[in-house]
Amino acid sequence: MKHARSFRLLVLTQFLTVFNDNLFKQTVLLLAVGAAGSISTQSLASALFSIPFVLFAVVAGDCADRFPKRNMVVASKWAEAMVMLGAAAALFSGNFNALFVVVFFMGMQSAFLGPAKYGSLPELTTADELPRANGLFQASVLVGILIGTGSAGHVPADRPDLLGFLGLAMAFIAVIGAMVAQRMKTIPPAAPKKRIRFDPVRRLFTGLADAHRIPGLLAAIIGHACFWMCGSLMLLAWNEFLTAPEGEQPLIDVDPGTWSIGLASLSLFMAVGAMVAGWRLHQRIPRWMPVFGALGMAGGFAFAGFVDPQPWNLFLCLGAASFFSGFYLIPLRSLMQKLPPPKRIGATLGTGQMLDFLLISLGTASRLWLQDLGFGTQAVLIFAAGVFVVAAFMLSRFLPRYTDLSVVQSAD
Repeated sequence: MKHARSFRLLVLTQFLTVFNDNLFKQTVLLLAVGAAGSISTQSLASALFSIPFVLFAVVAGDCADRFPKRNMVVASKWAEAMVMLGAAAALFSGNFNALFVVVFFMGMQSAFLGPAKYGSLPELTTADELPRANGLFQASVLVGILIGTGSAGHVPADRPDLLGFLGLAMAFIAVIGAMVAQRMKTIPPAAPKKRIRFDPVRRLFTGLADAHRIPGLLAAIIGHACFWMCGSLMLLAWNEFLTAPEGEQPLIDVDPGTWSIGLASLSLFMAVGAMVAGWRLHQRIPRWMPVFGALGMAGGFAFAGFVDPQPWNLFLCLGAASFFSGFYLIPLRSLMQKLPPPKRIGATLGTGQMLDFLLISLGTASRLWLQDLGFGTQAVLIFAAGVFVVAAFMLSRFLPRYTDLSVVQSAD
């Protein structure tokens, strides 16, 4: 690999980041469900994490083009440490409003980290190595999700002292991640004179219009965002299985800690799928792979929507969908990293990240709309399956049959 040591350090930094993000986010979601017992409170927490991505993703992409991406990763990690100290204070005090504010700032920190870390991969690898690097990187992400999400829910909600110490532990982990990132190689920025502008709405449409000029790039960005929309619906649905209207029994009688471990374990299926897809791909990205992944996820979600809602039934159906996600995400992400010119990789990834979280927010809001329309928890999973069917059709129409990553990163 071209810069193997820096790649390994980036993978470790990312693992620690994802562990912290998911431990914190799932802890807040479970506290929200337990405090209010309502879908709307959990949806509010998810929305507050997503809004910063909508506001700052494109600016973050500009920063990733203008400054060395390693420096952006380091700065984001130190910001994460400060945010986690704020989380510790909110958890010690038991102040739910303060905790929601921390969720917003955690989302902001993550928004600036995203284009820098994913934009680093094309700089640290060759075109032939990039899909495999994405597979390894995604696998590390999913192991972080597994351990982070699985660690949530084990501290009692009525023990703010213990929850506060959990926040301090997450701040310490963020410091370790920042120190690891500082050892990465500094590669000169792709566009050191680039102007940074805060104009999220106009920049989103400009970024999508630029992507439309490159065959397959716009379809890859939209397909990638559809995955995160359905993922947000799946996360909300998973936690909803533990809740019930007043006077009724929940669909599943499992303690929150065990249920969080089940959710996290789905990432093992995703990690295996990502590794298989990454090793299968080289510098040629075939159209059939993301289409195959989309249809596989649609089948898994659809089965989860129709089976008897028992823990093992849901786990196996959603586990199958998670496995197919690797065949969907790895080729799409590789296209997003290599199709745009070098000076616009950060901006393209920022545009994609903004669209990801717009659709995550749409997924969160649509859960409330679907509730008003009478959609139960399992019906939400069937709705997500339908979205993946539409995504498969779109990709089959607008992606080239094959894309050679070694020849697309040329003109500006």
